[in-house]
Amino acid sequence: MIAMGMGVLRLSPFAFWSMTFAEISLASEAFAEREEIKERAEWERVRWLGSIVMQPHLKKGRKLKPKDLATFPWESEPIKGSDLTREELFERIQDRDGWQN
Repeated sequence: MIAMGMGVLRLSPFAFWSMTFAEISLASEAFAEREEIKERAEWERVRWLGSIVMQPHLKKGRKLKPKDLATFPWESEPIKGSDLTREELFERIQDRDGWQN
């Protein structure tokens, strides 16, 4: 608990020892939430950059949106038709996106 309060949350010793267990717990949860938001933003930035890098290599007139590359768990609804085999799913993706073989 001390490592979390003074190390991760960077509380001064006075602030740490004056807090209740519930307050430290709430501060810890808020810190974890903030870190998750930062991580999501980084993943979304990488996906956006990937779509920009791939754009010149697509067929003429085709636009690639970042969500075409990946949909993250925090953006998507549960997948329907999860009983598909890997090959069937791959064929659906190729048909949808018009990939060249």
